[in-house]
Amino acid sequence: MTALRDWAARDWAATLRIAEAAPEPAPGSAGSEHAAHVSLRVGAERQRIALALHDEVAPLLFAMASRVRRTLADNAAEPDGAQLLATLQTLEKELRTTQGQLRGVICECRPVEPLEAVPAATQRDVEAFTERTGVAAHLVVRGQPCHLPAVVERVALNCLRQALVNVERHANANLAMVTLDYRRDRLCLVVQDDGLGLPAGFEPRAVPVDGHWGFTSMAEQVERLGGSVLLRQADEGGTQLRIELPVP
Repeated sequence: MTALRDWAARDWAATLRIAEAAPEPAPGSAGSEHAAHVSLRVGAERQRIALALHDEVAPLLFAMASRVRRTLADNAAEPDGAQLLATLQTLEKELRTTQGQLRGVICECRPVEPLEAVPAATQRDVEAFTERTGVAAHLVVRGQPCHLPAVVERVALNCLRQALVNVERHANANLAMVTLDYRRDRLCLVVQDDGLGLPAGFEPRAVPVDGHWGFTSMAEQVERLGGSVLLRQADEGGTQLRIELPVP
């Protein structure tokens, strides 16, 4: 990881030196228009990288921190060596996963194709959620699971992880249900909990960046693929997030 960080620092420093050495284009010239175009592309790329870090790396880091806090609380009075060892082993695996995600974002700056089918990855995330939070969670798969385009699977998993983080942070729930529904022309993902529900007058797209809901980021990813996102108060109480992703 240190070597990767050093490489990124050297590459960025070299880019800055080249940019600083370039002559300033005259206003209105072709060079000026090109510089403006490059600036827009750089801004868009920075936003894309920020979204990738937010959607892929931040939930994993939050999950690891939550696991550590829970273990510390459980062992504050009488430390349990076996539990501490098991937690450290789990954290080591999660850190390797996070390292891989960072390497994908920094080195490749393009989506990383999932290494396993969506139902298997979802089951793993659901079990990890229950293990670190103590909240019961279950996965239901409907239809015939199949491999979908990499970008569809990637967005589905990103949204699932952000949704589980939201349940952990905001819901105060006792139960979470995750449904994957494979239909002929789309994949439906539903995450529902029995928690506190949405605040009165809640507008998800109006939540500021530091509100930690991640809804805007999820919606942008889904809508870029022509899909839809609905966050609402569940009829049975709690909150329901429903995402539909078209399958080409």
